Amino acid sequence: MGIMDMVQSMAGQGNASPNAQVTGGLMEELQSRPGGLGGLLQSFHQNGMGDQVQQWGSGQTAPADPSQVEQGLGGTGIIDSIAQRTGMSPTMVKMGLGVAVPVLIHHLISNGHVDQQGTQVGGQPEMGGMLQSVLGRIL
Repeated sequence: MGIMDMVQSMAGQGNASPNAQVTGGLMEELQSRPGGLGGLLQSFHQNGMGDQVQQWGSGQTAPADPSQVEQGLGGTGIIDSIAQRTGMSPTMVKMGLGVAVPVLIHHLISNGHVDQQGTQVGGQPEMGGMLQSVLGRIL
């Protein structure tokens, strides 16, 4: 079962919300990139958003402004790639990432998978369990 199939199943009735679809698209995208999940945090640090990563990592997971997400992911092509994967507009993707990214970063750091800089410190998270945890907080 692929990630988007898991998203549909976890969201129920086959109608995943836009935020759930974006989350699934993000997970698929990160699986296919060198650096994976840690690379997400590293991108935010490299783009001047390290303080924001620290806030999210400590549990302040209120949705981010889409412009913060765009800045943090600047130059990665992730937003456009997720838009292509999901059939959503880049604007909708940025809004969905504003909800998903803070929760995902908190999950990665608080469960000891990566440190605040995005360096892997624990075992690689099981994608299905992580997806379920993140979707449970955003749906």
